[in-house]
Amino acid sequence: CPRKRSALSSLAQVVQNARMGQVAANPELTIEVQSVGRSGEPVLVIDNFLADPAGIVAAATKAPDWKELPPGGYPGRRAALPRAYVQALLRRLNGPIRRQLLSNAMKLDRFDCSFSMVTRPPGDLTALQRVPHIDIASDKRIAVLHYLCGPTFGGTAFFRQDVTGFEQIGPEEREDYLAERARGLKTLGAAHRYPGQDTPGYSRTGFVEARFNRVIAYRSFTLHSGIIDNPGLLSNDPGKGRLTANFFLDYVSKDPV
Repeated sequence: CPRKRSALSSLAQVVQNARMGQVAANPELTIEVQSVGRSGEPVLVIDNFLADPAGIVAAATKAPDWKELPPGGYPGRRAALPRAYVQALLRRLNGPIRRQLLSNAMKLDRFDCSFSMVTRPPGDLTALQRVPHIDIASDKRIAVLHYLCGPTFGGTAFFRQDVTGFEQIGPEEREDYLAERARGLKTLGAAHRYPGQDTPGYSRTGFVEARFNRVIAYRSFTLHSGIIDNPGLLSNDPGKGRLTANFFLDYVSKDPV
């Protein structure tokens, strides 16, 4: 899909353009809601999401537009997703996301999506890539991650900032969170690579293991990080590396004041 789509009048616009039958959610998928941390933050874990996940992996291996991202952001490369796949995922997960993570009074306003692969060696990470992060200080953005790789590539973990006790960072918490993060970055040493159990200043509150054809969805103001257990396995080859499909979904109230 294009990197960003804005001001969708409704999810029906996405569904209407779908070419049915090319990509389909598995009718036997399972959805579990996990509670994370002291706050009990809900995380959706959806297993066996696509009926034919191998087809999406094949599309990734043929994608012509893979681009390495500059240092400091996502530690790897990205490419555009097939349109039919994007439409199938949004159509199937919009309901569960609104029921479990937001409210049925919300509607999808815009989204951003891509194939993604972590490829950067631990020694090349910037300081900010060595600590957990949030995507935006808003409870109305949902991160969706579709694992197209297996457990050897770790998974996704959630964290608490020890000094502040913050697990979610909204507008009211943002200033204190950033100040403490800045202090904590000064304590990082050469041994601290991708975030994990030993990252100073943070405690892990939950973990979802990578599993082929597993989707997770969570409010992206929750402190989190990809867990890279075996960085030696990282590869530029979508058929061999840590391949995922990543979405950021922004919701608004149906009847804004």
